Amino acid sequence: MKIDRIMEARGIVSVDGIIELPSTWTGNIVPETIHVQLTPIGVYQELFVSSVQYGAKVIVRNAAGGPIKAYYEVTADCKPLPVVDDGTCDI
Repeated sequence: MKIDRIMEARGIVSVDGIIELPSTWTGNIVPETIHVQLTPIGVYQELFVSSVQYGAKVIVRNAAGGPIKAYYEVTADCKPLPVVDDGTCDI
């Protein structure tokens, strides 16, 4: 049985469109698995993820050119835990 381990972050996108991911994510996630969901607040916005920088920042832009006001939810897979074989299990 495989147990998926993920990390999550939620909040409101800053006015400059930068989502700072938690420092605890650095070195503990698989950057290629970062998934970003954006929910506009108040009015229609053409929001998209412009880039993900080093698994530490997500850059959000509004294709319509207006201000950014949105909620975000970011998830990513955790790196696998190391397997420890201390020789005490005889199964």
